[in-house]
Amino acid sequence: MTQPRSLISLWLPYLATERVERRDPALAGVPFATYVESRGQMILAAVNPCAAGAGLTPGMSLANARALYPDVTLRRADPPAERTVLESLRDWCVRYTPWVALDGADGLLLDATGCGHLFGGDEAMLTDLAERLDGIGFTVRGARAETPRAAVALARFGDGAAAGGILRERLAPLPVEALGASVEAAAGLHRVGLHKIGDLYALPRSSLATRFGLDLVTRLDRALGDLPDAISPKPHAAPYRVRLSFPEPIGTPEDIARGLHRLLTRMTARLERGQRGCRRLTLSIYRADGDVRSLTVGVARAARDPHHLARLFAERLASLDPGFGIDSMVLAAPVVEDMKAEQRESRLNGASEGNGRTRTGREGDPEFYRLLDRLAARLGGGRLLRIDPLRSHLPERAGRFVSVFQSTNAEPTHAGGTGAGGGDPEAPPWPAELPVRPSFLLTMPEPVEAEDSRPEGEGEPTRFSWRGRWHEVDRVMGPERLSPEWWRPNDEARLRDYYRVESRTGQRFWMYRNPLQRNANTATGDWFMHGLFG
Repeated sequence: MTQPRSLISLWLPYLATERVERRDPALAGVPFATYVESRGQMILAAVNPCAAGAGLTPGMSLANARALYPDVTLRRADPPAERTVLESLRDWCVRYTPWVALDGADGLLLDATGCGHLFGGDEAMLTDLAERLDGIGFTVRGARAETPRAAVALARFGDGAAAGGILRERLAPLPVEALGASVEAAAGLHRVGLHKIGDLYALPRSSLATRFGLDLVTRLDRALGDLPDAISPKPHAAPYRVRLSFPEPIGTPEDIARGLHRLLTRMTARLERGQRGCRRLTLSIYRADGDVRSLTVGVARAARDPHHLARLFAERLASLDPGFGIDSMVLAAPVVEDMKAEQRESRLNGASEGNGRTRTGREGDPEFYRLLDRLAARLGGGRLLRIDPLRSHLPERAGRFVSVFQSTNAEPTHAGGTGAGGGDPEAPPWPAELPVRPSFLLTMPEPVEAEDSRPEGEGEPTRFSWRGRWHEVDRVMGPERLSPEWWRPNDEARLRDYYRVESRTGQRFWMYRNPLQRNANTATGDWFMHGLFG
């Protein structure tokens, strides 16, 4: 026998204002509203209960609101911040069921099928949800039903009760707006005297669809369970995920560090069994007040050493605020890569240094990558860059800066499809022997005024002016000719002859000339500065 579905809808009617009131509790006892700009005028976006009691409503112009209640406190609305709070509440509700979805800008929808018995029944689960949300400062109205649309309708337009009963009877007294149909469809229903959902039951579906649109009929059938209706929960969590729950909330730094050590030990053991290594780890703490705080660290190369990973977290663990205590901790590895077992040098190996150091080969010294990880933990991963090659021999196109935590071209990833940034699979490897290039490359070549050693303008520069200063040339090495990339459409690059030029003061420059283009004023080829040697 198929178990009936159990959908819970949570509506937070004052989410926008209560988000601000949690930071400034004094606003909770006075008329307070948020406003936005719409079509050239300021209108109210949300009001708290005190403002609603004073006659203010969302959509009212700011001028009318101040005329009605001059002492109203106003703050500019922040929809992205409100969305972030709602997403945090969604993550918090995962403790009840893994299927939690956003419902508009002020609601949540939970598929609690098969989960209610863990909390003493569906009704007890809904009561616990409402009490906990109220305890952290959010007004909530909840309802439970057999379909998502019915649960939403009962929560937003019903009395908020979670009592059972026949679904059709519970929906019948609700206004037609509870179905979520368009404003035009609802107005048309009212014009013909159809004010309640129950008024639509006896009418032929074809007539309703013809006159008021198919969307109305679809919503009605989904609410009654005659058509299937699904919710879109948060994407599935990373498969490499471990959880630690506590019988009593913890809050001291020592307890948090010990909990993290246990999670890292379990996580790295799982990674080793699967011959994987993590590129990014996220630690989430679920606080007793319902808030969820997260901390993410990344590594430059796949790793699964618990001591090294714990050291990275230790750099920033103090920034996690435990609040009134932590109920549980979750460690997830959203980005992992293949990582085979490493062979360590033996003391009996004559080529070994005799210190058991890991055999590195082409991969480089592991200590170097650990240093990068520690620097990133202190400075931020976005501040550490490397140069990746591109398919071009022109200096300004030959490479690009990417984060050291971006997966390299030959590093496949799992648990998410791509790496931290996704390497370019078409990019070539670096050549075995790199040509001589300056340590500092200008973003774009800059024009230089040069005097040529030959009157016809085909020799080496004897002196040149760059950025308003003349330099006497001591010696010149070159040229190195680079041809334009003819296969690129509309490419404006020309033939270039590069020279390494050293001035009499010891400065070394990297300059080039367009040999086939002459300057009409100096009768010499155009010269450009492209880089400086250290």
